Amino acid sequence: MIKYPSTLAYLALALIIVACTRQTPWVAQAPAGAAYCQIDRAGESIIPNGRIIKPAGKSIVTAPHPYGLVLSPDGKVAVTANSGNAPFSITVIRNFAGPGEPQVRQIPEGADNQEGILESVFMGLAITSDNRYVFVAGGQSNKIFKFDLETGKKIDSLRCGVVDGDRDYTQGYIGDMILSRDGTRLYALDQIGFRLMVIDAQTLQLLHNIPTGRYPFGITLSPDGRSLYVANVGVFEYKPLNNLDPKNLKGTASDFVTSGYNTPEMREGYKKGQLDVPGLGDPNSPEGFSVWKYTLGEQPKVSKKIKTGFLVGDLVDGVPAVGGASPNSLVATDRYVFVSNGNNDCISAIDFVKDTVVKNIFLKPDPRLGGFRGVIPFGLALSPDRKQLFVAESGVNAVGVVDAEKLEVLGHIPTGWFPSKVAVTPDGKKLLVTSAKGYGSGPNGGKNWQEGPEGHYVGGLMFGLLNVIDVPNAEQLKAHTAEVVRQNYNFAPANDAQFKWRAANPVPLFPGQKESPIKYIVFISKENRTFDEVFAQVKGVKGDATLARYGANQKVVNRRHTDSVMNATVMVNHLALAERFSISDNFYVDSDHSADGHRWLVNTYPNEWVETGVTASYGGKRRMRANSKAPGNLLLYGSSGAIYPEDYNEAGSMWDHLERNKKEFFNFGFGVELAGGIDDSTMKYTGLKYLVNYPIPGPLFDRSSRKYATYNMAIPDQFRVKTFFEEFNEKFMGAGKTLPEVLTIILPNDHGAGERPHAGYPYRASYMADNDLALGRVVEFLSNTPYWKNMAIVVTEDDAQDGQDHVDAHRSILMVISPYARKNFVGHQHYSFGSIFKTFWNILGIPYLNQYDAAATDLADLFTDKPDFSPYKAFPVNPKIFDPQKALTPMDAKFDWKAVIESPKLDNVEDFLKQNH
Repeated sequence: MIKYPSTLAYLALALIIVACTRQTPWVAQAPAGAAYCQIDRAGESIIPNGRIIKPAGKSIVTAPHPYGLVLSPDGKVAVTANSGNAPFSITVIRNFAGPGEPQVRQIPEGADNQEGILESVFMGLAITSDNRYVFVAGGQSNKIFKFDLETGKKIDSLRCGVVDGDRDYTQGYIGDMILSRDGTRLYALDQIGFRLMVIDAQTLQLLHNIPTGRYPFGITLSPDGRSLYVANVGVFEYKPLNNLDPKNLKGTASDFVTSGYNTPEMREGYKKGQLDVPGLGDPNSPEGFSVWKYTLGEQPKVSKKIKTGFLVGDLVDGVPAVGGASPNSLVATDRYVFVSNGNNDCISAIDFVKDTVVKNIFLKPDPRLGGFRGVIPFGLALSPDRKQLFVAESGVNAVGVVDAEKLEVLGHIPTGWFPSKVAVTPDGKKLLVTSAKGYGSGPNGGKNWQEGPEGHYVGGLMFGLLNVIDVPNAEQLKAHTAEVVRQNYNFAPANDAQFKWRAANPVPLFPGQKESPIKYIVFISKENRTFDEVFAQVKGVKGDATLARYGANQKVVNRRHTDSVMNATVMVNHLALAERFSISDNFYVDSDHSADGHRWLVNTYPNEWVETGVTASYGGKRRMRANSKAPGNLLLYGSSGAIYPEDYNEAGSMWDHLERNKKEFFNFGFGVELAGGIDDSTMKYTGLKYLVNYPIPGPLFDRSSRKYATYNMAIPDQFRVKTFFEEFNEKFMGAGKTLPEVLTIILPNDHGAGERPHAGYPYRASYMADNDLALGRVVEFLSNTPYWKNMAIVVTEDDAQDGQDHVDAHRSILMVISPYARKNFVGHQHYSFGSIFKTFWNILGIPYLNQYDAAATDLADLFTDKPDFSPYKAFPVNPKIFDPQKALTPMDAKFDWKAVIESPKLDNVEDFLKQNH
């Protein structure tokens, strides 16, 4: 277990929202207020976290997720690299500054990629000095492509898969690249091969493979062309367990995660029985979270390894840094090399001669948020005279402007959602910014929605933007900065009249304002549902009943259309709980997918490494490869439900936060589903087995159930409930035992899977019914414990990617179940994941963790000071859709639940919803 020092300094910093005027604390809320998500390209758009998008300058639409940007030497052509679900492409944009309309060409054209043209594009781009050709990094294809900018035709490519001495680069992931000023050399990074490639740009021949640190991400050349710098965004080189038998993986894998982060076991490895776990070493090693300098010449060599930002364990405002700096992008002047540290919200200025960091330049759009992180600096660009530095501030949808000589922040400029890369025209007058998520997704279904060629999957709807902005003067920059603050935060003094209604509310206005009657928080995560498909028929909601496929009076049909159930209510307990307690119809997941969703679920925000990796992964072009010898092959993200050391935020996750603030918790299945595991229906305990030595946060390792099944669709949620009841009674009931302040529980089966009639799942909807019954049973169980009178249960989803919604593809489920929940209430305030955690911290009286919870609107609107302590009685689900006993039989468990038999039938949902249950 990792122990932390006193947090008095942190409490003093973060107790309210830091800044005080005459001792009156400020409270921050989401700028959206009660507005729903919307896209308004001519006005103001609202994105899922309740912030406003109104970019400065002109906005040009690109394909989804433009994480790469390059400007031709003559300043006339901009090219973006679009890495995401559909399509993998480049966008060539001419006449972007006007007059007239810009000329936009996507290569390949259309919503579907053409295999063999751009199989897997990432962010690396370089345009030749004659402005005719563009080199494109091919990501997992392990190729570099050369395209003619005029015709859009691919004219050449380089296969980068080679064996060089004892290093096997057959598999690679080609990322960032840069072209020498004379156009003779192309330098490119292989993220999973941990190598720098030197390429003859004229002949496209691979000349040198040079080792880098772990997961090289960004690259730049010195102005004189004699030195090259690489930013390494990785921490560890992960390896399979030493004892694995390929013929018996199930028998030789680990039954649980192998270690807690930054423990001796993680660093040094260990042997226990047959288990042989290799150590990962020091998270502060020169190979991880570092900048490597190369001296160029006939044989380029590493000449310096530099650590930037904060090291793991460094005290920051009295709190030891949990995550490292995440250095990711670089640019250089004659005096400094600038590096963006994605986890530290700062730019490190490295002295060009001494190769040491002389200053960390912190990016803080508003001082009232003090040291809370969440700006996420990413791409960098310099003005032609190298006097100004421009920083893509991905977390606050802005570009920071820095005096590159005085090393001071001058201001901020509003952009689209999640700006990633920046460039400046040769005349210094125009700033170009790619915004990876544009204006957001908008709706992806409903009776008034028209589906386009991009389909309705959320990843295909997140069109990017190229923002073209006049470089502002001092007065204009001041106005832009005020606009950035307005679009991200809504501050008000705590004694403002708008908060008078909070006087008796059980949720304090800020941590420490008063004591809450709520002492126990139960946080339940489910999987992948939108609001409309479950709650669209509930009275008083903003819903589209045509999308309520898991609501009331639905036709449930199997995939082959050979069997059906008519007039079925699929998720009966969800509807009953919505009637009895509170839900929101204006809640949004910040995530697009499960991989980033499970990061948001533990109060961390995905950094630039996660965002770029997840979009490529869900496009099918960033996956682990079987038998790959690439040292970085094991950290290509799929849909795992955990955080990794590469994306640990500076202050860590909710687990670290609870421990350092001396709040106890216990975890059932949250955050322990790691990549590279194996699972099947026999793994009723834990849900999977582990093949790789990935660590998890130390506090989570110590406080997680060793029995409860994490994500595995072959394990019924009914069996998870059985395990939960047994362990709860064993640990928390009886003389001398007490419940921790926080319980976290995953009930994942509403994710859905293939039909398995033999196992009790004849329809996809069967998984929803399983999940619904499990939720009802958990609430019934908890509401009959002595802890209920001081308990709040919050239920949400990790993402909404599998459903459709007429408001926004990110709109999802939020339920507050508590004696203190308002009865039969639908809240309309704009909520996000940050709202959930802000509510937790307000109730528990501990500080906020980052800008996303600190600046969100809490859930107080869903609570009342007039409690109803009546327990909940769960409803049985339709046995034609889901038979609990049939699902439990393979688990060797009996579904012996008398309460279901005694529960009232719910034959007519419309009549039920009219009752005051």
